[in-house]
Amino acid sequence: MGDPAGIGPEVLLKSYKKARAMHNLVAISDFDKIKTLAERYDVPLRKINHIDDAENFKDQLNVLSLNYPRDFFPGEFDVENAGSVIESIRIGTELCLKKKVSAMVTGPINKSILRKRGFKFSGHTDYLEYLCECKKDTATMMMLNRFLKIIPLTIHEPLGQVSSKIKERLIGKKITLIISEIKKYFHSTPKIAVLGFNPHAGEDGQIGNEEMLEIVPAILKFQRNKNCVVDGPFPADGFFGSKEYKNYDVTLAMYHDQALIPLKLLAFSDAINFTLGLPIIRTSPGHGTGIDIAKDFKADCNSFFQAILFAGTMSNLIKSRRTPTF
Repeated sequence: MGDPAGIGPEVLLKSYKKARAMHNLVAISDFDKIKTLAERYDVPLRKINHIDDAENFKDQLNVLSLNYPRDFFPGEFDVENAGSVIESIRIGTELCLKKKVSAMVTGPINKSILRKRGFKFSGHTDYLEYLCECKKDTATMMMLNRFLKIIPLTIHEPLGQVSSKIKERLIGKKITLIISEIKKYFHSTPKIAVLGFNPHAGEDGQIGNEEMLEIVPAILKFQRNKNCVVDGPFPADGFFGSKEYKNYDVTLAMYHDQALIPLKLLAFSDAINFTLGLPIIRTSPGHGTGIDIAKDFKADCNSFFQAILFAGTMSNLIKSRRTPTF
């Protein structure tokens, strides 16, 4: 559910009511502290202490209870609950790795609050990478909605440092991962668009040289690969303005806002995060903690709901491919 002070608990409960007919859901939370909020949304709860005790999923939300030191106060971050927020992510990951559950959906967290309790990661993605014992920088955030699948090459980097991070090797590594993961989940030969970094994609070196020195050489290495199509670098404004993105399965952007602004303009409430490169299925809503609106209890749960549906879809795809046919 993410940080209990934000909208995470609210969108979790609202989404359960919409998704329970389609998927079996278990929440990791403090049963006693989320109970009042559940009553507000008329969601029956059942406390469980072990995942194997979950039952009657359509009639009640099973809550794998985890103690949080402080009560949940919407709109008021409490560092004393940070350790439990971190532990909830670890528990969910462990359940996925042990195949006790088929996927996990994580709620939004406040990284600065967690770091006050020893969290040494930039966010969910690299923490999950660590928990899953993956190589560093393997886990990759793919943001998507019904219009667009897009991956930022760099994520939470200050804009002034992005240029130094754009390297041929990193771009090639991301494209290789995209090919592997898209074939794994979507069973297709992916068409990948790569955006430029500078205005007009550098204009042949007239406006910056990142394209000529790093981006183009990375793209050229995939031009003869029959397992994919990789084109670019495209000037970002024209690429989205002309709706060229519709001709590609995935777009690789160079930095955070270049990826997320068009995604959220196209359909903000549908946007979700799907983490590539992990041995587990993990999704999350495409928004933050919403601390400024948490006290109003008017949060739109659609992003969290879509994250649940997409996790279920991916889980079913993987299961169907593992099931032998006769």
